[in-house]
Amino acid sequence: MTELTERKLKILQAIITDFIRNAEPVGSRTLSRMMDMNISPATIRNEMADLEEMGYLYHPHTSSGRVPSDKAYRLYVNQLMDRYELEQSEKQRIRRELRAHMVELEKTVRHASELLAEMTNLTSFATLEDMRDMSLFLQGMTRIFAHPEYSTIEHARTFLEMVDDREAFANELASRGEGLSITIGGENSNRIAPGSTIISATYHVDGRMVGKLGVVGPTRMRYSEITGVIEYMSNNLNRAFKMLEGGSGLDGEE
Repeated sequence: MTELTERKLKILQAIITDFIRNAEPVGSRTLSRMMDMNISPATIRNEMADLEEMGYLYHPHTSSGRVPSDKAYRLYVNQLMDRYELEQSEKQRIRRELRAHMVELEKTVRHASELLAEMTNLTSFATLEDMRDMSLFLQGMTRIFAHPEYSTIEHARTFLEMVDDREAFANELASRGEGLSITIGGENSNRIAPGSTIISATYHVDGRMVGKLGVVGPTRMRYSEITGVIEYMSNNLNRAFKMLEGGSGLDGEE
């Protein structure tokens, strides 16, 4: 049985990083130029063939390069990606924007969703749950068309149908667990558009989970950066609601 050696992991990480950045299948010559490992293109091709056989890469019909699979993204999220630290300017913007719109719970949540769509250039969502029902706020639905995965009419229609069925999409989000949750491609139910990833985090009021904040977009997304933004924003939502209740504010550093 083929092993996932350190060299294979480095090659796989380089492929995922390059594909996330450029949205183009990655070939052995590109990797040979990128990687400081003194490995020939022929050796890299053999390693890529092994990774394809193991289910981490696949071959698009129109290219000689390889593309990461859902399995590769899962390995990347679980083991390979670096933790993203927000710039101070990003942190200050989030705190400032939440503080400025801290009028009532619903308006704060709605604005947090708008800000998340703007910062990630993806379609964002926020849910607000109470004993009777759940409100769903969707923002940035046209932003998704900036990504090549949704450039065809078929893929665009599938995505729009998914978010247009708000009840089904809200139920999908309600079924997600506490804390940070990342579901990639085929890990989602068949109600989610194929080739999509959902990243969400929960937020709380008075210690009770009342909703989720997150994004939906292509599996080729900037996982580390987007996860960092969502976690920081959800943590600051918790603090904002403490302030609404008369507790501490948002001026301190997370």
